[in-house]
Amino acid sequence: MGSLKSLLKIIPFIKKYRLFFCIGIAGTILCSAVSVPIPYFIGYILDNVVEGSKSYKELYYYIGLIALLYVLRYAISFAAQYIFAKVSNEVTNEMRYSVISKVLDLPMSYLSNTEKGYIQSRIGECGNVSVVFSPSNIGLLLGLVDAVAAAIAMFSLNFKLALVTVILSPVFYFSSKASAGGFMKVTHQMMESNAVLNGECFEIINGIEDIKVLNGKENQLKRFKSKLDDLVKKSIKQSKSILVFIENITIANNMGTLIILLIAAILIIKGQFTIGLYTSFSLYIGRVFGASQGLATVGTTIKPACLSIERLYELLDMKGENEGKTEILESNIDSIKVENVSFRYNSNTKNVINSLNFEISKGEKVLLRGENGSGKSTLIKLLVGLYTPEEGKILFNDKDLSTINNKSLRDRIGIVSQSIFLFRGTVLDNILYGQNQKKREDVELLIKQLNLDSYIKRLPNGLDSEISQNTAGVSGGQAQVIAFVRAMLLNKDIVILDEPISNVDVETRDIVLNILKNNEFKGILIVVSHIVDNMEFINKVIEF
Repeated sequence: MGSLKSLLKIIPFIKKYRLFFCIGIAGTILCSAVSVPIPYFIGYILDNVVEGSKSYKELYYYIGLIALLYVLRYAISFAAQYIFAKVSNEVTNEMRYSVISKVLDLPMSYLSNTEKGYIQSRIGECGNVSVVFSPSNIGLLLGLVDAVAAAIAMFSLNFKLALVTVILSPVFYFSSKASAGGFMKVTHQMMESNAVLNGECFEIINGIEDIKVLNGKENQLKRFKSKLDDLVKKSIKQSKSILVFIENITIANNMGTLIILLIAAILIIKGQFTIGLYTSFSLYIGRVFGASQGLATVGTTIKPACLSIERLYELLDMKGENEGKTEILESNIDSIKVENVSFRYNSNTKNVINSLNFEISKGEKVLLRGENGSGKSTLIKLLVGLYTPEEGKILFNDKDLSTINNKSLRDRIGIVSQSIFLFRGTVLDNILYGQNQKKREDVELLIKQLNLDSYIKRLPNGLDSEISQNTAGVSGGQAQVIAFVRAMLLNKDIVILDEPISNVDVETRDIVLNILKNNEFKGILIVVSHIVDNMEFINKVIEF
């Protein structure tokens, strides 16, 4: 949980930007190399200039040299960290894209049983990955390089004192690391609790209209409060872990510095060391102990990012809905066979469909008739590959649906679902959604053929009318017509209309029925409805 090995999983996302990444690493090493002589020069000034030659010229020379090295280090460090910031943003956005792409490929059996807000929160954790390239962690990398160079310099100043420092460093590291034992466990719990709370927030916002109408505010707030209390409890536990962690690091650092001071003071009293050398040495000690501290605190910085990477890969490693579905539909769909199909949404519910059998051939206009809840809409979800039958088979051109690639199947099916979802954009954008090979002229021609010119012109700006959110900006009937035109645009092999006249106004109902009566369908037309009036064009009925 939160293993540093998880960082290896972001390598595929870094590859595209590896040149910038390597330049940043090179800059970090160069930055360290520039700063290595500075403590030595400071010690030299104290021993050989201040106490020795007392030369102002020599003093100004070394002060100027140190200042130059500081400025050079600043410029290199700024450039390296800017490059890492660029890589961080690019990698994070690549991960976001990959995770969204994966979510779109996940089977509905998972998505329908997982709160949308929870999934949204997990996607949001991509932002945590940027911590890997944050200034604090780049500083940690720089500190490690500095520590190695400082250790070499310390041995050149005084072997015994350097040896003591090297011995103390791992003791300091392990004592600090041990104090962070429960931190990652608490962090994981807090992230999970936060995802659950976000799921509750999403549900409240999504259902706010019904909450108001049903006076459900108090009930909803009670549920929200319980999840909020759980998050607060875990957040407090995490804060406690961090405080213990930091204070343990501080006491270990102070005690280590005190031991070094004691030994150095004894050496100075014996005449085996100088104050200038101790000043240089103490500056190098700060770098070594700082690196040890940085490694010990990696749990509070990089490890949460590692945990986020692991959680993201829980999604990325899931099997997609097309897993094992290699069959591509290359020819027109001429037949649909449903053989002994049974289905239920999860193991705790009853079957929605039981041992269903029927066959549909090209040219038929079929009505799926039955009362609400009889399984008609569920069958449609099975036909378009959103779900897989528990038992039995669905065959297209005698090919088993379980082997057919869903994209190749959906390329041949146009559907108007019972609950119309329209995307932000214009009416034209929604009609052309997912149909890159079609243009405005094709839509206008189809609207003329369907005698919908006057209907579309009644919209505020015709095809350019804006839809702000879902169906906001158009009526339910208008949304139905938009979805209907979208389904008809590509002359699909199968056109499915799920309750096209059940929840619309009289005008929309008449428009849809007239189109169905007066237009020839070369493929298969499936109409799902419990209303049978004015359905004379139907030549086959399947009862539910």
